[in-house]
Amino acid sequence: MLRILGAVLAAALLAACTSSLAGDYAKGKGKTLSVSKEVWAGYQEYLGRIKGTNPGDFVVAAVDGVALGYTASYCPAAGCLVMGGGRHNKLMNECRSYGPDVECILFAHSNDILVDYKIVD
Repeated sequence: MLRILGAVLAAALLAACTSSLAGDYAKGKGKTLSVSKEVWAGYQEYLGRIKGTNPGDFVVAAVDGVALGYTASYCPAAGCLVMGGGRHNKLMNECRSYGPDVECILFAHSNDILVDYKIVD
C-alpha cells in the first residue's frame, strides 16, 4: 500500500510541475520546439534504456527554440519512483551548465513526450 501511495504522490508531483518544466512548448501551448537530429538520436538511445516500468526523464537544452543538447536520467528500478522532482532538479542543473542563454525544457518523462516538436537538420 505504501508503494502505491508513493507512486501516486510522485505522479501528482510530476503532473504539477510538468507544464512549467516544458515551458511554452508544452503540448497545446502553441510553440513548436525544433529538435536537431543529434538530440533526436540521443532521445532514441534514452528510450532503449527505459524498458518496462523504469521511469526516466529527458531534458533538452534549447537556444532560440532549437534543441541543441540534452541530458537524461533513468531509473533501473521501480523504487526510484519515490524520488519525485529530485531527478528533474538534477537534470535541470546539468542542462543549465550548457550556458546562460540556454532554455532547459523537460522534453519527455519516461516515453511520454511532453512538448510539441519537429525534427530539423
